[in-house]
Amino acid sequence: MDGAGSNVSGDAGLVTADEADNAPTLPAEYAWLEGSQPFVACAFYTPNYLPQVLSLKASLEKFGINHYLKQYERGATWEATTRLKPVFVNHCIDKFPDRHVLYLDADAVVRRPMTLIEEIETDIAIAFHPLKAGGRNYLRISAGALFVRNNEKGRRFARAWMDAEKDCGPLTLDEDMIYMSFDTLQGASITVLPATYYKIFDRPGADPVLEHFQASRKQFKWRRLIRRARRVAVGVGVVAAALLVWWLSRHIAWVP
Repeated sequence: MDGAGSNVSGDAGLVTADEADNAPTLPAEYAWLEGSQPFVACAFYTPNYLPQVLSLKASLEKFGINHYLKQYERGATWEATTRLKPVFVNHCIDKFPDRHVLYLDADAVVRRPMTLIEEIETDIAIAFHPLKAGGRNYLRISAGALFVRNNEKGRRFARAWMDAEKDCGPLTLDEDMIYMSFDTLQGASITVLPATYYKIFDRPGADPVLEHFQASRKQFKWRRLIRRARRVAVGVGVVAAALLVWWLSRHIAWVP
């Protein structure tokens, strides 16, 4: 490095040494609790998500929302990293015993005041979005925003969600773990968050309260790879079966 302020590589447009030294950072744990809300917006992030969580932080500050951010090291796989979510939610419940927890994905951004969250009276609030597969209609959990009331039923759900880890395989995701712990929701009340709380940035929809940027699209995912491999295998199998039928039709004399 030739000196302070010079380009790291000498090429125009690249990061300078000064810029690298002054790049935004966060402490391993950061909290701002001066807001009037009865909840804390909580997000965890891995080092590669720092730019995204800084955008989330700026949007929370803009609306004066209590928030808590914590850094974790990446898991061995993207799937394993998602399973940190219930661990983090339980950590937040314990850390803020007098406040409720609103979990947000690190790549979300608040676009409008979250007045609905302040008005929630149920134990849990979560988003479901419709999905059609195999000619059937389903409701799929979207856990990019999830509210847990810091009461007995909310804590029971959060613990069961975390405890589902013992039954997880290497490809299990945090949202799968919610399905696995659904029986613990007996007696709990649930608010279904509207679509404005899980608006995906590049899909049409209503003016969002929360916009999700799905930075994980850039991550390597074993589940996606295996899914594609299965599709290829099915396609190859269909072609092979068709070729076999064609060969048999040419080489076997059919006797009525």
